[in-house]
Amino acid sequence: MAEDTEPHFSPLIWRTKIAIRSHYEQFRDTQRHNLKTFLQQPLQEISGSFGDLGTLLPILIAYTDKNHAGIDLSSTLVFTGLFNILTGLIFGIPLPVQPMKAIAAVALSRNLSKEEVASAGLFVAAVIGLLSVTGLLRWFNHRIPTPVIKGIQIGVGLSLFSYAGTVLRKSEDYSGGFADIHDEVVFIAFLGLLASFTFRKAPMALILLLAGIFIALPKLIRDPSGLGIWHPYAFVPIFRSFWYEGISAGFGQIPLTILNSIIAVSALSADLLPDVPAPTPTAMGFIVTAMNLIGCWFGSMPVCHGSGGLAAQSRFGARSGASIIFLGVIKLVL
Repeated sequence: MAEDTEPHFSPLIWRTKIAIRSHYEQFRDTQRHNLKTFLQQPLQEISGSFGDLGTLLPILIAYTDKNHAGIDLSSTLVFTGLFNILTGLIFGIPLPVQPMKAIAAVALSRNLSKEEVASAGLFVAAVIGLLSVTGLLRWFNHRIPTPVIKGIQIGVGLSLFSYAGTVLRKSEDYSGGFADIHDEVVFIAFLGLLASFTFRKAPMALILLLAGIFIALPKLIRDPSGLGIWHPYAFVPIFRSFWYEGISAGFGQIPLTILNSIIAVSALSADLLPDVPAPTPTAMGFIVTAMNLIGCWFGSMPVCHGSGGLAAQSRFGARSGASIIFLGVIKLVL
């Protein structure tokens, strides 16, 4: 009897091949969605990409202030830019890359060093990674009621609104030769925000950003000392930094990351962009883990995603991952 010469594949190999093909087709469809959406509404995508800068810039500037040594500005721009591009390609939605706010609050109040800030980010990444691998993030997603998630989204919005007022009261003047019209500029920006509710297709965030650049341009021209080429470097946090300040600063960030950065983002994405597959909490957990396990070693600030940033970018016109891919390229250039 002749032996069977046909190739034999185990069920595991077949399942692997099917999974790879499925992921490839999903990735291809995501890029088609990104390109199609950007070509249909380029101004809205570009405008929406800047919708979350109101959260990013104040914390980033505070982090890199001369009185704090918590992070490196260039490394943060480079790595958050790369993460913007990565998440835009993978998920195809305007998913923001934000600072971990609880860690930032502790770091700025205690004037933590870069080793201590990195240790906090690595600690949170390790915990989120463990929850993702064990499936506990998926379990949390099924057990947490929808009203809790909606309440988190409302709370984040109110906290950002309050934070904006605090920043306006305490901020230094960066307006260069326009110092006398600071209050008028803020009032006009607020009117522009209100107008965006009526003129939804107007690229309001882009207009406000360009206006801000124009106002700050005299100061930049007078003091261009910050311009230069990024020189990467890496460091390893010492055990003392990780054990004491790292865990202390990172512990309060864990529930905020689970609820607002992962579960709430997954739910809000399904509400705002029903035509695009919403990222699963497990996938979000792996991305948050990877971003911090990579960037923190190079002086980048600990980062995550956020439902408030997703809502803001969608509100200002972003409907695909092309918007944050564009933002990521801008960060890399800067």
